[in-house]
Amino acid sequence: MLTRTVLTIAFLCLFLPFAASAGEKSTDASDVILATYNDWVVSTNAKDIDRWATFLAPEAVFFPPGVPALDSREAIVGFYTKLFDDPQFSLDCTQTFVEVADSKDLAWSRGTCNATFSLPDGSVGRGSSKWAKVWVRLKSGEWKCKVNAWNLNQ
Repeated sequence: MLTRTVLTIAFLCLFLPFAASAGEKSTDASDVILATYNDWVVSTNAKDIDRWATFLAPEAVFFPPGVPALDSREAIVGFYTKLFDDPQFSLDCTQTFVEVADSKDLAWSRGTCNATFSLPDGSVGRGSSKWAKVWVRLKSGEWKCKVNAWNLNQ
């Protein structure tokens, strides 16, 4: 619980300046996608797979490096469940760009991530990547990730 509280406070301190004013709902889709992505990263670092999975669009597809495409919700959630089982796993990610289609129901974004994870010998590893995502706006108005692809920086 303490970790979730710390992560929530960190999220609010880091990203509140980009959010809409209190009591005012942002109508700019790129702001909504930025806030949605940041919330997704918070759920990742909290290792809350149930909350994390709520950010997936129906029929989402992920393209992690070095493994076959994850083309079902079960495959995607299974992949992240294994990551979340790693006590060292955490991400420090930044979404650097969002472009929303004129139709306001499709968008793409890009960014970077720094990861911390356990190595096979038990030591702590670190790596960085760059990514691109495709977002879809559901009938409910929520933005969900439809396509997620990333590669490792060498």
